[in-house]
Amino acid sequence: MAESQKKYSVEFVCSAAHFKELPAPTGEEYAVLGRSNVGKSTFINHSLACGALARVSKRPGKTTLANLYRLDEDLFWVDLPGYGYAEASIAEKERWSKLIADYCKKRGNLAGIIWLLDIRHPGAAADMEANEWLAGLGRRVLPVLTKGDKLSRSQQKKQVNEFCDTFGFTEEPVIYSSLQHSSRGIFWDRFDAWRRNGNKC
Repeated sequence: MAESQKKYSVEFVCSAAHFKELPAPTGEEYAVLGRSNVGKSTFINHSLACGALARVSKRPGKTTLANLYRLDEDLFWVDLPGYGYAEASIAEKERWSKLIADYCKKRGNLAGIIWLLDIRHPGAAADMEANEWLAGLGRRVLPVLTKGDKLSRSQQKKQVNEFCDTFGFTEEPVIYSSLQHSSRGIFWDRFDAWRRNGNKC
């Protein structure tokens, strides 16, 4: 198995409802962010080759906490609540928004954000709002287009171009499908290169 496709010995560390409940920063952390129902839990389980790590549900809005996972000694992923879910209470949506904002703004060891977008829906209102917010945040972002298996190759290319035009991506997003094992290797090649680039002095 290629190094970029290796299986990490993933360990669940903790969940936090509020920023102050997270453990002290250590190592590099990468947030996994996306609109509700974008397939965030499926992406996490498939890309990390851990079938039941993140809870998958047919209903959106199931990730309501920040879930911290250790991939190796100095590499962590943080699964943040999905944004744009309309059926939650106002109080819950406010808590999710504050948790996401506090984490992305204040976490000192946050090295970048893996931003998941549904390949079928470029320009969704919630994603456009998130894009504006992320641009102002100044964090490094790796865009990943989920549910690639829903489209043909020609449709994928068209959507990638539309995403680049809509969001101003300077590099093509990663296309991801949980039904194609090759997606895992392609993603890790990009992630590893992106991670190394961010560590350059």
